[in-house]
Amino acid sequence: MSDVSVNGVVSLVEDLVRRAIDLRATDVHFEPDAGGMRVRLRVDALLQNVDTLPAAIAPNVVARLKVLSGLLTYRTDVPQEGTIAAEPPGFGCDIRVATFPTIYGERVVLRLMAPSDRLLTLERLGHAPHLIERLERRLQLPQGLVIVCGPAGSGKTTTLFAMLDYLLKARPGASILTVEDPVEIRLCGVTQVQLAPARGLTYPAALRSLLRQDPQILMIGEIRDAETAHIVVEAALTGHLLLTTLHSGSPGEAIVRLREMGLPPYQLTSTIAAILAQRLLRTVCSHCNAGDQHERCRKCRGTGYAGRTAIGQLLEMSAPLREAVLSEADVTSIASSDISAGTLDDDARRVLNAGATTEDEIRRVLGDDSDFS
Repeated sequence: MSDVSVNGVVSLVEDLVRRAIDLRATDVHFEPDAGGMRVRLRVDALLQNVDTLPAAIAPNVVARLKVLSGLLTYRTDVPQEGTIAAEPPGFGCDIRVATFPTIYGERVVLRLMAPSDRLLTLERLGHAPHLIERLERRLQLPQGLVIVCGPAGSGKTTTLFAMLDYLLKARPGASILTVEDPVEIRLCGVTQVQLAPARGLTYPAALRSLLRQDPQILMIGEIRDAETAHIVVEAALTGHLLLTTLHSGSPGEAIVRLREMGLPPYQLTSTIAAILAQRLLRTVCSHCNAGDQHERCRKCRGTGYAGRTAIGQLLEMSAPLREAVLSEADVTSIASSDISAGTLDDDARRVLNAGATTEDEIRRVLGDDSDFS
């Protein structure tokens, strides 16, 4: 447990945030309990304990985080959300801050946003070359809907920005606008809009207005409801290229979910260009493989993994898929081999055969019933 005085809280908070950035963490958890405040980092999708702070300074730590993010320090009974800007205080990335009251005090979670200079390309994400080639062909279409699907934490937003980065180079001069909640990565050359539901700026409201801003390419952070889904499809039908995400496990589940939102099958076949199902696998630590146990402790904190790579399944609109959608086929039928080329299991096998991950990691991400051996 850290022995920190109240006066040292400013330095403590700065040290913890910088340590999180150095360790490539995506989130920092400050979790109060009866014995103090536990600090955990999410690195490569898994939470790791890094410190326990004395209960006496926990309120001061929360207060410091609130000051940095512009939240009300005197309100400890309601959830609050704010942002610590990249400059100042100089952490080098925007940090989203969310507080929540508990019986032991306020819980705080920091989300560390990737700076634009760390933007990943589709190649650096780890997708297979043949999948990237097929996806880029779809991105070159003048209109249509490209969906990235997967559970929370599967890298969907990162992939959307990799697509935008590709489009900035492939279609110079194109008018590109995004609607996000919140803006996670700032991208030069793209007009980005952050939702503000309290002021009435919701996905549907923003989309209706942005369609009058003469866009050619629109990125919508997520399809959350039927109203947004209908507007997205209408935009794709009227000459726009739409990129978005959907919380669903597979391309077939994405199609069925859109259908359940009230979209008629004929509109889905007319607008969907491609659906990419994605997951992230932890990659084995190169220092551990080299047998350097000292580096093992420093680079991967003894986990044996350092970094992640994407695996994907790309479903493109084709004659068999069009027929399946129009006949309102179920998820199993859409997943049949004559409609879907390749699976997530197939792509996981590619990464495993390259020695970049392990069978245990694949089972952790895809489930024990995965057929990848």
